[in-house]
Amino acid sequence: MRWSRWLIGALIAASVAVRGGFAAVAPLPVLFQSGPGRFEVAAIDATGAQRVVGLADEAWRLLAGPLVLPEAFPSPVFVRLVPAQDWREGGPFRVIVEAGGVVSVRMRWEEAVPENFVRRALVQGLLMRQAVARHGVHERLAAPLWLEHASVGWWRTRSEPAQLDALKQSSERHAPPSLKDLLAWQRGATEPAELSEGAVWLLTLLVGENTRAGEWPALLHRLLGGENPETALAATFPGRFADEAQRELWWMTAWHHLCRARVLPGLEAAESRTELRDLGRFVFARDGVDVVVPLAEVLSQASEAAVDAELKRRVAVLNHILPSLHPFYRNAGLSLAEAVAARGINAQKRAVLVAAFESDWRDATELEAASTRLLDEWERSRR
Repeated sequence: MRWSRWLIGALIAASVAVRGGFAAVAPLPVLFQSGPGRFEVAAIDATGAQRVVGLADEAWRLLAGPLVLPEAFPSPVFVRLVPAQDWREGGPFRVIVEAGGVVSVRMRWEEAVPENFVRRALVQGLLMRQAVARHGVHERLAAPLWLEHASVGWWRTRSEPAQLDALKQSSERHAPPSLKDLLAWQRGATEPAELSEGAVWLLTLLVGENTRAGEWPALLHRLLGGENPETALAATFPGRFADEAQRELWWMTAWHHLCRARVLPGLEAAESRTELRDLGRFVFARDGVDVVVPLAEVLSQASEAAVDAELKRRVAVLNHILPSLHPFYRNAGLSLAEAVAARGINAQKRAVLVAAFESDWRDATELEAASTRLLDEWERSRR
């Protein structure tokens, strides 16, 4: 947190200008966390900071699985939103890895900043933080361009299920890019739609091909460490292909299957569980310490501005993901949405809503566990 205190101090200092012998003090910066050890956002514009923190929270929830994220990092990804008039750098954002392992994201900020820029900045920061956590700080650390586009695409198609259909329709209009070109894609080159779309399907393939041997986490580890991607792919997915030609055939067959498969976009049971667990878990600062606050207590404080704003944000997220929740978790999602949306009700009615969610949550987790157990038994019986 030493870096965080320095950042706040720097922002405050930068907001003071001496004019005619008097100090003209601009609005002080605000600081938001998406969760301890995840993202920390500092900005002069409180509305902008809240918007970015909402996206950061969504990014973590939806990318925790494919990017094999820990529960939290020892230090978060520090995000600083720099007012557009003060931005002096070339691109819309910059990710910096410091000698001590701190990863920061500087982003040019204005109200109309495209959401895709924000998503890419957060994803690149997350990839570099994961790289530092796995390998320490050295010059070969990498956040592959294809993986950045793949993560942003994964995020969009999970947060907005209709985007999966749009991705399929767009992909069907052209041939798959070569796997060699996709893995070798470098920053500074052009970013054609064929490669950015292909990246999403490649990530989907690699996550789907993962088994208990942990092929995908092993490949991710090598990629973030800066290894040659083709060599790393061959080493971590043995038996899928014999040579480069077979590797391209493996990829192209998967690409055609994935982009033409007619399935309803939705979350797996584990993804749905993670979504609802995070949305039903509230962490607030008390006397400078982050504490988990029970849902019933949060609802009793809904008249407070900060609590009300957070509840409304979670209602919006819940309403967005409800159609894509796994059937095991659909009732739990509905009851949680009803609870966090409730206003002006007495303690008895609040208790009924909380109890309904807790009951639906127990049912959902028991169904998932039973289903997993049966599938594991069936798999063992076939060996």
